[in-house]
Parts: sequence; C-alpha cells; structure tokens
Amino acid sequence: MGVITLEVPESQVVEWVQQLSPVAKQAVLRALIPRLDELEVLVDYGDQRVRALCAERGLDWDGLGEDERQQLIDELLHEA
Repeated sequence: MGVITLEVPESQVVEWVQQLSPVAKQAVLRALIPRLDELEVLVDYGDQRVRALCAERGLDWDGLGEDERQQLIDELLHEA
C-alpha cells in the first residue's frame, strides 16, 4: 500500500485542535512541549508564591485588578 500525503492549512489544524476535549488538548500540549510537567510545577509554585507575598502585605491576589497586579509585580521585582 502506498503513502498518501494530504496538505492541510495550519489554520485548519489549529481549528481542529480547538475542537478537542480538554484531555486531548493536554495530550497535544505534552507532545509539543516535552517538559510541560516541569513548566506546570513552576507555574504552580509561582502562583502559590505570589499569593503568599500578597497575604504578607494584606492583599488578596484575586481581588486585585490587572493594573494593580502589574504594579505589585513591578514592586516585588525591584525590592532588594
């Protein structure tokens, strides 16, 4: 049996991926990002850390607006 090559526009592939279930999307991400588990651990750590820093300052991360979050992150980065 011969091999058939089918050309599909990238936009069509993206559309198909968007229609996948969340589990299947995770599988696609894991295939595309080999170290996704490590990235997720790092993101979770960052989330926990920023929430702890907010709590130390009497702030609620979830209650902050986008500008307030940006300002807080800027302040945290420039603390020494």
